[in-house]
Amino acid sequence: MPVPALLPAASDAPLLLHLAGSLAFVAAAGRGIGWALDAWVRRAPSAPAVPAERPPQSGARIR
Repeated sequence: MPVPALLPAASDAPLLLHLAGSLAFVAAAGRGIGWALDAWVRRAPSAPAVPAERPPQSGARIR
């Protein structure tokens, strides 16, 4: 009389679940980084409308 196997047949389910979880984590992290960068750029001071005057330059040129 054959003895039944104690372990089920090996499958790719754990590998696929791990891959799906990893991809979901990367997607969530990317979204969070995108939100953080967007907020950081929105808080940055805008460039001045009129550039500051440059100091007068001498006639000498540096080569």
